[in-house]
Amino acid sequence: MKKLQVLFVVLLGVSFLAASAPKNSSNDTVDWTKAEQAYKANLKSENNGVITSAAGYIRKYKLTGAAEELKMLLAKENADNVKMAAALSLLSVGGTEGRIAVENAVEKEESEIVVEFYRSILHTTLTAGK
Repeated sequence: MKKLQVLFVVLLGVSFLAASAPKNSSNDTVDWTKAEQAYKANLKSENNGVITSAAGYIRKYKLTGAAEELKMLLAKENADNVKMAAALSLLSVGGTEGRIAVENAVEKEESEIVVEFYRSILHTTLTAGK
């Protein structure tokens, strides 16, 4: 039953990230410095949906300057969906330090569902790189 719950949470999170992506955007006219600053500011929001969305866009656009803010979410955030979105983004933009942060978060995390999610994405990104 736990594995089914974890699978459901993972699929739900991925579907939210996919559904939030703009369809016909032109990346040629984007000021990525301003965009990164805006997404980093959104990571400090009181609204979990805003934070999750910002983490998804940081991942999508590979905004590596937001890695420290994502690491902080793993350490202080209580909402499972926010921690999972931050971890997924960190693996994409944080390099080796991001991966280590997620690995360390596994040891400190209290939610079994979040721990399973972390292990799943760590394993997936490890095997995808081979």
